Amino acid sequence: SDLDTDGQGNIQVKGAPQKSISIFDVALSAHFKRGRSISGRGMFLIPRSYPEKETGAMKPSTCYAHACTVAEVEVDDETGEVTVLTVKNVFEIGRALNPKMVEQQLVGGSWMGISHALYETTEPYYPNRDHGGTDFNQYLMPGPGDLAETEIIVLERPSADGPFGAKGPGEMCANPQIPAVANAVFDAVGVRIDTLPITPERILRALKARAAS
Repeated sequence: SDLDTDGQGNIQVKGAPQKSISIFDVALSAHFKRGRSISGRGMFLIPRSYPEKETGAMKPSTCYAHACTVAEVEVDDETGEVTVLTVKNVFEIGRALNPKMVEQQLVGGSWMGISHALYETTEPYYPNRDHGGTDFNQYLMPGPGDLAETEIIVLERPSADGPFGAKGPGEMCANPQIPAVANAVFDAVGVRIDTLPITPERILRALKARAAS
């Protein structure tokens, strides 16, 4: 090929660096002028770690992201209804390569976690399959009126094993809210619900069982 890249986001003619165009402009022209899409694929693998002969120790991977979530809820002990008031999330994700996109990913993931904790299920009485939703009109999900105040704090600690120091925020952003809500419900009414979703029916049954014991 007569073309090469300069490592700074530009494509240039070999031997004539003054004849160049940015990859951004190439993508724009391909999409909007020619109706074509440019796609790429890559892979990042950390170097293998082998056990030390004397200790058997191996170098652990440092590219796992970490999170902590605290949820504040109100529980109506007459109806069992749970209202999420605030959700505070702290995510340690290595380096945020696109901070705004990372923040939006984490906000959406936070409410996905809340939805899993309190609403979403395809088989509410599993293994009995009665009363399961058949389409999205019957599938229970939170709406705009159910959203609570959500705080996102991003801690950046670049990982030596991740590309450009990054870790993966997308895989875990919807996980910590579920135990956070379950613990908040337990703190509010003193019953532990260990089956998802945490429905009013399950809360009322647990309260009734506790009162009868």
